[in-house]
Amino acid sequence: MHSRLRRKISAAFLALATVFAMAACSNSVPDAGAGSDSGGSSSSLTAAIAAMPTSYDLEGTWAASNENYTIWSQTMVNLVRYKYAEKNGVQVQDFTKYEGVLADKDNPFTVSDGGKTYTFHLRKGVKSQAGNPFTAQDVYWSLQRKLNVSGGRLPQITNLFDNINQVQIVDDYTIAIHLHDVDKGEIFLPNLTGQMGRIWDKTEMLKHATSDDPWGTKWAAQNTGAGYGPYTVSSVTEGQQLVLKANANYPLDKPKFTTITMKVVADSGTRAQMLASGDVDVAEALSPSDATSIADKVQLPKVDNPTEFVGLTLVENKAPFDDQRVRRAFRYAVPYSDIIKQVYQGKAKASSGWVTAAMGVTGLSEKPAYTYSPSKAKALLKEAGKTSVPVTLSVSSLVPDIIDSAVMISSSAKAAGFDVTVKQLSAADFASGRANKTFQALMVANRSQVQAPAGIDNFFSTKGDNNSAFAPTDEYTGLLDAAKNAGKSTSKEAAPQWQKFSDFLNDEASNLPMVYRQPNQAYSTKLQNMSYRYDSTIDYSILAPKS
Repeated sequence: MHSRLRRKISAAFLALATVFAMAACSNSVPDAGAGSDSGGSSSSLTAAIAAMPTSYDLEGTWAASNENYTIWSQTMVNLVRYKYAEKNGVQVQDFTKYEGVLADKDNPFTVSDGGKTYTFHLRKGVKSQAGNPFTAQDVYWSLQRKLNVSGGRLPQITNLFDNINQVQIVDDYTIAIHLHDVDKGEIFLPNLTGQMGRIWDKTEMLKHATSDDPWGTKWAAQNTGAGYGPYTVSSVTEGQQLVLKANANYPLDKPKFTTITMKVVADSGTRAQMLASGDVDVAEALSPSDATSIADKVQLPKVDNPTEFVGLTLVENKAPFDDQRVRRAFRYAVPYSDIIKQVYQGKAKASSGWVTAAMGVTGLSEKPAYTYSPSKAKALLKEAGKTSVPVTLSVSSLVPDIIDSAVMISSSAKAAGFDVTVKQLSAADFASGRANKTFQALMVANRSQVQAPAGIDNFFSTKGDNNSAFAPTDEYTGLLDAAKNAGKSTSKEAAPQWQKFSDFLNDEASNLPMVYRQPNQAYSTKLQNMSYRYDSTIDYSILAPKS
């Protein structure tokens, strides 16, 4: 049930592993019921992924990557999840509706004490991947772990919940969390629903705890099997593939595929061609051009309101972006339409700001926050007393669409008065520079894990890990509080206040989504139940052969 995680190997070896992976790929989606050994489930599915995950523990050794998010979402689950609804052939999560996972299906939670107490009603008869019964003790221990390990990932709700004494075990299948205040920002449930809310099997985890590591972070970083998710990692071939096996104890509908083989194929174009030729059933992390090149042979999911974006950050405490006029000028130096057309093949849209329709806020302006205008850029630079401004734009060398976009910015920005040097960094160096806030300007693929408008604060508040550009001001805080106090974020009364908050961030021009992009996965035409989640990963647990 447990598996040993192997560390990433060199890029050269990954490329070599791709050759072997291509030669070894012979799996394809079987007919529904073929090879079934668990209530009609099909036997196997093969996916091509870009790299191996680096950690199975999102709390103890947290590191953001598509592969890590995928493993976390498929091996661990929460008390609740967002409800799915099918639209245009894609199962899309509704970020305003919840259903029980480890909590009761029909009555997952109740709210009392004027909105300050959330009581979760737990499912009975659930067992973990290790076979241990699930009770309120597991939830209590999991919350305690999140509050005690360095990567506990609860910075957004510390004003509401920051102490295990706020958790009350009512009985074996009922647990209450007493908040400090009413959650006017509506971020408490989304935090527990997202990556931060994963629940552990306390009994299994304590087997791997030590006096030096009481929360089992070393073991959990390299093993699965101490959760309740649809899959566990059963084997790893270093640098080449990992194999997921279905969890017979999974409390929701059993996965249709009992085995998921994830093969490392470093090149996006190769992943695309393997899918088009039927050597794999799913391809992840495709560049827009590679996805477009096989569009007539595969399924490409499309959603109305994509949540994943390419963020362009202009760091306020470093010249020349310590001047708002220069920041706004640079926004006008970006060729948005050309980037959408050439880099994203039309599969993206210019950003209107941070607050989006996916968050349930009605009546928002869809007008792009900025458009390419060298004349406006030059006028703002002239007002700031500048004529030619050098800029170093840092990007990760592993994200080709961002590199291509940065190169286009570099070329187009010349006419707007900027001399842009694109600096490509290794993934490790880019992550380090971002964490240490050493960059002048950067571009990164990102998404808001908490799809509620107040969750945007994570990208600006000093409590969050994303803030490298902006120090909250009184005006920022006032607008945010006014929006939260206007009522439910989905109400007509609150919408104008959230629009003002979004407009303020657009004008500040320090940290903004540049474009919102469509999903970067592709599927065999033999599959159904493509998914679009808050974390932009594939939900393999609901994927199925076409009936």
